[in-house]
Amino acid sequence: MNVDVVGVGYPVIDCLILMDHLPESGGASSLLDNSWQGGGMIATGLVAASVLGASCGMVGVVGGDRNGIFCRKDLEKNGVDTSRLLVDTGGTTTMSFVLTEKEKRERSFVHNRGNHRHLKANELDEAYIGAAKYLLVTSMDEASVAACRIARQHGTKVVIDASIFNELTMKHIDLIDVLVASENFYHGLYKDENYVANCREIGKMGPEVAIVTLGSRGCAGFYRGKPVELPAFKVDVTDTCGAGDVYHGAFIYAMMQGWEGDHVARFASAVSAIKCTRLGGRAGIPSGAVAQRFIDTGAIDYTEIDKRVEMYRNRLE
Repeated sequence: MNVDVVGVGYPVIDCLILMDHLPESGGASSLLDNSWQGGGMIATGLVAASVLGASCGMVGVVGGDRNGIFCRKDLEKNGVDTSRLLVDTGGTTTMSFVLTEKEKRERSFVHNRGNHRHLKANELDEAYIGAAKYLLVTSMDEASVAACRIARQHGTKVVIDASIFNELTMKHIDLIDVLVASENFYHGLYKDENYVANCREIGKMGPEVAIVTLGSRGCAGFYRGKPVELPAFKVDVTDTCGAGDVYHGAFIYAMMQGWEGDHVARFASAVSAIKCTRLGGRAGIPSGAVAQRFIDTGAIDYTEIDKRVEMYRNRLE
């Protein structure tokens, strides 16, 4: 099976809890909503691209526990191919408890780290990666670097979700075609806010696209020779968990349409903004038509989105 987008990473499971406020020790708070969703930067990016209409495949490892089974089924429910997602039978899968305070609009995290093994470079399917249009990675570990080299040999474009600054990313910058970075990553390189000019400098190192996501301030950067500077969309935010992951998936889908840089970034921003109106990284992902209508009119059609919300609230088995 050939797919448009291949992602290399490790799925996790998110238990999301929306409350009035985080209680003090011995205190209590009202539970406003809860949801069980698949998570992980690459996995959620692939889900976003898949919901929008791209064919996607997950390459990585999960544990053989119930959480690993959940992660696999959730990817499949969202149309992501898991034929190259390996199962470490004796390993466990990471679980994150995400506690969102409605009053402060802040999040706290409690992690139960999984102990499954990591993917090895010799376990990659070269034909599978080489047949894709895009490869999505988030780190430059051994398997990801090997995947990037395969992509380079076959003309597959490499996109990196650069959330945290890492010297290994810059060491392998020549393997990256599209760098979409957080402020954290950007400030690991530059101390000023000259985003467009500095993204042009990054472009001279290899990437044809370098964009910095700025949360509520939008995004800025450089897209195939042209500057990009866009404000964020205004929505009633419920939860920002997974917003960056969804942005990356939507960005890839938009690039596949052959749109200009401004529209690619605007579309990705719109999809991410709509996601933020619902709890978790996956429940609020809209269709392409819903996102485009939001761009055009400012209105959000929640008909299908809220079916996804209910599905995750009841926990997909």
